[in-house]
Amino acid sequence: MNQLDSLSVVIAAGQTVTRMYHALDRHDPAGAARCFTPDGIWARGGNDLHGPQQIVDALGKRPATLLTRHYVTNFLVLEHVGAAAKAVFGLTVFRSDTGAPPKLPVSPAVPAMLADVECELARTDDGDWLIRRLDPVITFAA
Repeated sequence: MNQLDSLSVVIAAGQTVTRMYHALDRHDPAGAARCFTPDGIWARGGNDLHGPQQIVDALGKRPATLLTRHYVTNFLVLEHVGAAAKAVFGLTVFRSDTGAPPKLPVSPAVPAMLADVECELARTDDGDWLIRRLDPVITFAA
């Protein structure tokens, strides 16, 4: 694989992860679930969510008043073989839930947690990269 192909994998995989967290922050459970393979697993809150339907069901239980922003940093593809890739990244989460619709700007703006995340991705026949496994490990919690 040449350098351009390697960079293409890094960008596409990173975009999938970013797209998933963007959907999560916009209260779009179906959009987040579309970023996973049909057999995808998300280790979330001490429970493994198996497949898009469990992801939609779990995210659908989030309060409408919850405002979150997930920031992906230091995205690194560690391994890429054929249609499979392994990546790691840092995740910073800001959250606010006052029980009422949020008013911007939210204050105080303090991270709720920092996590190290391991991610396995798979390339579909259409060339899209989807998350096969997402495994965050909280390193700092507020």
